[in-house]
Amino acid sequence: YVTAGGQTSVIMTDLFQGVMLLFTGALILYLGIDYLGGFGAFWENLPRGHRTAFPNFNEDPGFPSVGIFWQDGIANTAMFYFLNQGMVMRFLAANSLRESRKAAVGMVVILMVVAACVVGGGGWIARAMVNHGDLPNTVEASQAFYVATELLSSPGVFGLVLAALTAALMSTVDTLITAVAAVVVNDVYKPYIRPQATEAQMMRAARVTSVSVTVFGVVLVPLFMMFDSIYEAHGAFTAAVTPPLVVALLMSVFWRRFTATAALWTIVGGLIAIGISLFMPEVIKPFAQGVPMKDAGDGIFDGMKQFKYMRAFYGLVVCSTIGVIVTLLTKPESAERQKGLVWGTVADAIKRYKGSAGSEHEIVEAMAMVERLEEEPELCGEAKLAGVTISRALANDLGAACGDLVYVSDTRKWLGGLRSSHAVVISVSGEEGGPIITLGADTYETVVVPKRAERAVLVQRLY
Repeated sequence: YVTAGGQTSVIMTDLFQGVMLLFTGALILYLGIDYLGGFGAFWENLPRGHRTAFPNFNEDPGFPSVGIFWQDGIANTAMFYFLNQGMVMRFLAANSLRESRKAAVGMVVILMVVAACVVGGGGWIARAMVNHGDLPNTVEASQAFYVATELLSSPGVFGLVLAALTAALMSTVDTLITAVAAVVVNDVYKPYIRPQATEAQMMRAARVTSVSVTVFGVVLVPLFMMFDSIYEAHGAFTAAVTPPLVVALLMSVFWRRFTATAALWTIVGGLIAIGISLFMPEVIKPFAQGVPMKDAGDGIFDGMKQFKYMRAFYGLVVCSTIGVIVTLLTKPESAERQKGLVWGTVADAIKRYKGSAGSEHEIVEAMAMVERLEEEPELCGEAKLAGVTISRALANDLGAACGDLVYVSDTRKWLGGLRSSHAVVISVSGEEGGPIITLGADTYETVVVPKRAERAVLVQRLY
């Protein structure tokens, strides 16, 4: 479905799978608490260490909470929300900055909290059931969730839970496949292989890339099987690759003094430093925050098993140090080059996007009938946005003028923007009449369903 439907199919499928995963996780948590006799009994049987944010802070080198914090809480969180192409594409799919901000706040304030309880709930219930005597002490941590779920639920519900877990894996895979296809098409195929590629040719290239990436991922399975668990494989990659990329990006966005040279040396120097730590894990010891070294063997690659969760903190510190030192030794970037790329330059980003000056303000919307041109008008801005003509009546309703960015969409909200497009007002007609918007052929096909050609569309003035 990714190859056939692209980003649209991914978002719609992941939305359903996400709801399904949250529901089943919350259901298991509820069933477990009910089985134990209520929240009081559940809390009483949950060991004190499992009630805290950092159980096993640094005692167990195999799974220290402080290492998980630096690896996943800091490095991987920044990687996931700032550098993950799949996540970036989700935010880029929003119709305005306001909508993307609402999504970000909702994710942090609501979804992250709910997801933490849902993901951790199975483990909490299993541990409480062991203390309560419902499960044996011999249950392995890797099997605890399945054992507890099977005990608590009927076969049908247990099957639903397993389906939800499979859906969680699918939602990760489909997002990454689409993201890689987008990078290959926009950063390799279009600029270097076929600069004059049509939409159909780029679509074909994206589909070929999607299939190829999927096959390549399957080929890498033997490499992942070298690790004791999928999480360890994930951790090894996160600790080795993520810190240089995260530091370079965050400094680029939030520190205006940061330079392109510093970004390059941060990535190169960070990768070298982390590479050294794989063969000489002793260099991580000053950054280990009390986590002891464990016996991992004398093989040439056994060093990667030492301090495997603290390597991320080591990488963050080293990369940040390199970035600061090189920045202070190099010439600052010009203000012109930074426009639209660093914090505080949203207006410049809007100008680059649509090709004319603009700023954030209250969004104004109105209904309008649609007329079609047989060809596409001029394209505007770096985003190559279609130009549209609006009637004087619609311009008055929106308070719009030439150069304004508008969002044109089908009025059915449940479509979620599937029939919509950004466009730039290139002219305002002086003819008398009602609110009318004139779209080029391609934009018309994107927004208007043939059976609804006589119905009005929603037009929003954004910037």
